Amino acid sequence: MPNGDLMWWGYLHQNGSIQVKRWFGDPKDYQDDCYHNEFFLKVVKPFPSPSREEALEHITKEVAG
Repeated sequence: MPNGDLMWWGYLHQNGSIQVKRWFGDPKDYQDDCYHNEFFLKVVKPFPSPSREEALEHITKEVAG
């Protein structure tokens, strides 16, 4: 992880909310539960970020595009 950043992933939920999750290295966290699940409209794979707030900004940009 660059600069000691934490790892995060997230998704756009069917209800329009953006969910931000810490990632601890298990791909099943964002693969098994999210893909092919009607409640998850778009999944953002794990990425480094120094804070939850910055992670939320990143995920918001990713799901908007």
